[in-house]
Amino acid sequence: MTTPTEGPASRPDNPAATSGELTVTSVFTVTEQHQDQLYAMLTANGHDVLEHTPGFLGSTLTRSDDGRHVIHHARWRDDDALAAMLASPGGRSSMAASRLLADVQVIRSHHTLAFDAS
Repeated sequence: MTTPTEGPASRPDNPAATSGELTVTSVFTVTEQHQDQLYAMLTANGHDVLEHTPGFLGSTLTRSDDGRHVIHHARWRDDDALAAMLASPGGRSSMAASRLLADVQVIRSHHTLAFDAS
């Protein structure tokens, strides 16, 4: 059983729901021959760019079993931290390179609910 941890920003009537920690989920769709290449490139970007960017809180990177997707969940202190990374030379270069290998869908959300194992 999991126990939800809900903060005040999670209530839809709370104006703070659009501020605070930002999660960006990027779903990359690739051909099977490009999944490993994209995964390696995004891993290197994590070490070279993200880990050194102020306001970057952490991320997870996964590969789908079907060989067609790479999913990246990145957590940011706020929108400004993400914007600064995207405007940086490393951020621009990484995004351009990843878009040569994959179609990407980006989903932005503000972190409001977490489940922990009990």
